[in-house]
Amino acid sequence: MNIALIRRKFGVSMATYDDNARAQREIADKLYALVRRHYRSAPSKIFEIGCGTGLLTAKMPTDFPDAHYILNDLSERAESFVAALFDKGNYTFLPGDAQRLDFPSDVDLIVSSSVIQWFDSLPSFVRKASGSLAAEGRVFLSSFGRDNLKEIREIAGGGLHYLSLDELRATFEERFEVLHLSEEEIPLVFASSLDVLAHLRNTGVNAAARGTIGSRGELRAFREEYERRFSCTEGVRLTYNPVYLVLKHK
Repeated sequence: MNIALIRRKFGVSMATYDDNARAQREIADKLYALVRRHYRSAPSKIFEIGCGTGLLTAKMPTDFPDAHYILNDLSERAESFVAALFDKGNYTFLPGDAQRLDFPSDVDLIVSSSVIQWFDSLPSFVRKASGSLAAEGRVFLSSFGRDNLKEIREIAGGGLHYLSLDELRATFEERFEVLHLSEEEIPLVFASSLDVLAHLRNTGVNAAARGTIGSRGELRAFREEYERRFSCTEGVRLTYNPVYLVLKHK
């Protein structure tokens, strides 16, 4: 995984992210609904991996006002978006690639929305998360399944390697009891294929697009193929396939 490219793409897109991240906002909402359903304690330490502009982060201080928040993001720019959510001293910002950082200890709640699909080694993350949790801690994650952005993948190729539910369960069951594992599809509709590409650029998701659309001819061919294959009454569709996990120590 090209971490420098991902950092640059998401860093650039932060100014436009919130206005364009329709699916990501819905995913954060549903992930936090799982937190409310499965976690009834008052955490003293919360670790969020990939806080970004704070779509998930912003939901927590009202419910957990006394917790200390350790907020990680690949881009240092993220701190300027989330700092206003907290009183001074109520959070620590931990910039950098979570795969290479030491996780904090005795964490009551680990949360991460739409991030772990970028990791090179999910088993390594599982071990680090397990070692980071307090005895009664919980982990709440969203990622993506095999049909994520399937329209882009079918035409342009490339993209991330997404795991099936069975593969995710097997990976996490090495260290955790899986309390919840589910997936869904979130179909988005755009006026045109150009609007799809703008959406991917404005949310940083184009960091995963390894297919080649390098020339005007290639762009024209992509647009024609996309609109031929994925048109609907309102325009063209793009599919997100989020996966949700709730975990606790075995």
